[in-house]
Amino acid sequence: MNQLPKDSKLQFVRIDRGISQFNHDYYAALGLPIISSPIYIRHVYLSIARVLHPDIYGFSQEEKETATQFLAKLVNPAYNILMKDREREAYQGIFKLLAKRLMQKSRNVPIHSTIACELMFAPNDGLYERSVSAIAEKQYQSIHNILEYTAQISELNLVYILYKEGYIYGAPNMPPVLMPMFKSQASNFFAPVYPSATPNLANNQYSPYSNLVVNPVVSKQQIDQDTTVIQTKINQNKGEVHDLRGAKEISDRLKICEIYISQNEWKMALKELREILQIDKENSKCLAMLGVVYKNINQPQMAKISFQRSLQLNPQEPLALKHIKDLSNPNPKTEPKPKPVATQKKPLPPPQKRGWLSNLLGWTSNNDANK
Repeated sequence: MNQLPKDSKLQFVRIDRGISQFNHDYYAALGLPIISSPIYIRHVYLSIARVLHPDIYGFSQEEKETATQFLAKLVNPAYNILMKDREREAYQGIFKLLAKRLMQKSRNVPIHSTIACELMFAPNDGLYERSVSAIAEKQYQSIHNILEYTAQISELNLVYILYKEGYIYGAPNMPPVLMPMFKSQASNFFAPVYPSATPNLANNQYSPYSNLVVNPVVSKQQIDQDTTVIQTKINQNKGEVHDLRGAKEISDRLKICEIYISQNEWKMALKELREILQIDKENSKCLAMLGVVYKNINQPQMAKISFQRSLQLNPQEPLALKHIKDLSNPNPKTEPKPKPVATQKKPLPPPQKRGWLSNLLGWTSNNDANK
């Protein structure tokens, strides 16, 4: 299952699980959540490209060739699509259409990995991002497991896009879109503890919501009340994980800014830092880094303002403390330039005595002038 094709004409590796069984899953190929920003996409791509480089990866010639194939047929095509704004936006629009179509057809799509089943039972943004990150850390460590881990991420992506379109597995009046496959061999890769499932006698499926088991004894009113309680808890969790997701995203973007600053890419760092401040205006580290950028592009006044604002928010911000000292004396005293030494004019040489011919010519010219 999911073997790398040998045909060099193929442009992308197809996987028969998750989103990949319906369409190319470029985000899974790079080990990314589908909400990743272009800057973070580029950062992750460069990391993977370094790992799969034939001069670095593997020991045998066969391993190097396989790594090169993954780079050419899985990683590079995904990067080329996701880094183009129009194609990325159109590609993300496909997710919504796919989720709606699956919910309309009510087909049972098998979910093999337990980590995707966990997300299916208790969907939220924070769990989704953590699950993708956990698999991505191991995705390209071994060429033998790349396709399996990519398939697991693609399953997470499928569960996530359905969740964002309102799908809740096991809820009343919800079509049976997903079907957990608990005994699959693929589940051996990750086995997190997820809520135990209870049999749903109404549709012979499994549901994590024990209070939502449909049977003749439970009334419809009780089911509606239980559904309201569960949905309220989910909405409360959304607010908490949203804050965590935002903090993690800002932290990742600041790390990229550190790379820009270390490489003297001041223009890119300035643009990124300004965008971060639009999200979090009171991020002291971001303000300190912005001051460093201003300092290096010869805008000392703006740098000083940024450092001062950073220290107001966090008086112990190390980066601001380190650089604001250089701006405390904007007009350092300069040593007076030494006055140029006046050069003495050389005295004119004394008049030389004229010879007899010069005296004669001078006497003659004087007589002519007196006549």
